This record gives sequence, C-alpha cells and structure tokens, in this order.
Amino acid sequence: MNRAPVFLARGEEGRLRQGHLWVFSNEIDVAKSPLTSFVPGELVNVWDARGQAIGTGYVNPHSLIAVRLLAPDPDAAIDRDFFRQRIGRALAARARFGLDRYGRMVFGESDRLPGLVVDRYGPHLVVQVGTAGMERLREVVQDILIECFAPEGILYRNDFEARKLEGLDLRETEVWGTVPERVRVEEEGLAFQVSPWHGQKTGWFFDQREHRARVAQFSAGQRLLDVFSYTGGFSVTALARGAREAVAVDQSEEALALTTENAERNQVSLPRTIAADAFDALRMLARSGERFGVIVLDPPAFIKRKKDFQKGLLAYERLVGLAARLLDNPGFLVIASCSSHLGGDDFRQAFARGVRRAGREARIVGTGGQGPDHPIHPSMPETGYLKVIYGLIEER
Repeated sequence: MNRAPVFLARGEEGRLRQGHLWVFSNEIDVAKSPLTSFVPGELVNVWDARGQAIGTGYVNPHSLIAVRLLAPDPDAAIDRDFFRQRIGRALAARARFGLDRYGRMVFGESDRLPGLVVDRYGPHLVVQVGTAGMERLREVVQDILIECFAPEGILYRNDFEARKLEGLDLRETEVWGTVPERVRVEEEGLAFQVSPWHGQKTGWFFDQREHRARVAQFSAGQRLLDVFSYTGGFSVTALARGAREAVAVDQSEEALALTTENAERNQVSLPRTIAADAFDALRMLARSGERFGVIVLDPPAFIKRKKDFQKGLLAYERLVGLAARLLDNPGFLVIASCSSHLGGDDFRQAFARGVRRAGREARIVGTGGQGPDHPIHPSMPETGYLKVIYGLIEER
C-alpha cells in the first residue's frame, strides 16, 4: 500500500508489539516523520526504528494519541471488506451472549475499531465517532452498518467533549433514516423508553445491565435509594423484583420524568423522585432521618483527566460517607466508577475511607465491571473502565 510512513523513536515499539493500539506523539521520530506533514485522519503505515512493520493506522498530528492502529499488516486494505469483517465479528460476539438486539455492538479499540461506538436499540442505531480517522471513514462505515443491521435509522451523537481532543467540532445530532425521540430497550424482561437524541451518552447505560439485575436480587423487601438514577434502570428493575419502595435522585427533571414513565410502563409502584444535586440530596435525607436497606451510587466520571485525580478521589470518598450514614444496620451500598483514570485499589481505598467517615464498618462482598458487550482489550487497560463495589455496611 502506498501510504505515508510513521517511524517510531528507538525503543518505543514494545507496548505496540504486545497489542496496544495507540502511538503517542512523543513516541514518534519526528525527524523522519514530521507530524506537521500529515493530514488529520490520514491512513499511514507505522514502522519501528529498525524499519520493521508495526501495522496500519490513521494519524492525527494534533492529538496526543498521534496514531491509532487498525491492523498489524502494513498492506491491510482499510475498505468495505475490512469493516464488514470487523463489524460482523463484533455482532457475532454479542449474539453469543444474546445481546445482539439491545446493547453495544461496537466498542472502539476493544473491537479493533478505534474511535467508533455503536449502540443498538432494536431497529435503531446510535453512533458516536470520536476520532478524525474514523470521521474520514464514516461513509463506508455507515454503508456496512446498514448492510449488517438493516436499521430503520442511524443517529449520530457527535456532541461529546472527547471530539475536541481530536480537533473535531461538536456537531449537531445527525440522522440517516428515521430515529424517533424515544426508543425502546428490553432488559431482564422489562421494557424501558429512553431518549437517544437528548439523553446522556447514547440514551442508556448498557454497561450496567448485569449490575441492575444483581442489585435487584438483594433488594426484595428493601427500601432502595437510587442516586444519579437517570431514567430509573436500577429503581424500576428493583421494584419489579420485589423492592418495597424506591427513591430516585437525579439533577435532571427530564430523566426523572422518564423514570416515572418507565415505572408505569412496567406496572410497578412509582418511585419517589428528587430533583437535586446528589450530595445535597443525601444531606437532606439524613436530616429527615430516612434510612434505606440498599443504596446505589452511579455517578458520572469524577476523574475525567489525570489532573482531576485527587479532587475526584475525594468526591468518591465524600459520596460514600454521606450514603453510608443512611443505611440500615446492616445495609448494602453499591458504588460504581466509570473513571478510566481510577484504578481498582484507589477506588477501594476511597470506599473504605468514606465508610470510616460515616463511623461505620464495611465488608466488600462483591465487585464487578462492564458486561460482555463492552469487552476489555487485553493489552489496553484503558478499555476496562467500569468498577463496581458491593459493600455490606454495619454499625461499629
């Protein structure tokens, strides 16, 4: 293939030989491969300092991640057949878990398609394109998505902040075909309506599927507090499995309205909804003397960048401390972190400090991560972002 070469600096190939897909800008020999000579999204061949092939990828001279690898073969054709094979493999993997109708069909680097996320809501797809390289390939990607899924519509949610790191605009939502304002999700025998146009991410957090089911198992007969409840996935699932009562806390009035609708749709008792900042709501519930048998904390990422680490870690600790005070003796506290910059050990330590803040004791009775439609690339720890702790909290 007649592609421009990118040469690595001496000794920078080790991580890539182990299967990692990112080449950082400081790993490139800019004397041989001046980054200013490349067009963002251009396909390139990557070579180590000895002239041995690393593979084919696309380059962005304006990004810290300068190259994202697509294939180990420098002669790989990045064409319709390439995407047909990659997307077809991803779909087949989901089908083995029964997740090929509702779920994440393509998860970026984990499916060897960096910069591409595809969520399926039955006959509708919601797509996020996060890199300049995938943006340039979008037309052929769309053709293969139509071929593989035969959707009624494809909605592009390219309004997320990570695009700015690639020098891409935050675009207004675009659509091919027809995608309604509300789409359906089926999960654990329940049906939810979500908003792909205006909701968080693509409209639903498929990565919490297993945890919604797991929390529901030990919520029977309990009073549940669902903090950062969004559209009621945890609340409604728990109520359907026998929870005595649920209280849902979220800043978004629109999300809470969908929570109520989803409870009505599934013919369960309506959660009490509180539109407020989570920290403020927890303090208010404490002042009111309220107690719960199960509390779920599913916040947004508190550590979006490495420089946010200490501040974000303290936020997790404070959140656990406020929630632990509201638990029965004993009670279950479940907290999730989707911060990829937060490791499991640091997360557990923040959990422990938060419990101590509340003057309680804890035993971790379970941990978890993302489901099989969010696979983890074995050479890329960055893809294993979701961490969940299940704590049994008791009085000292």
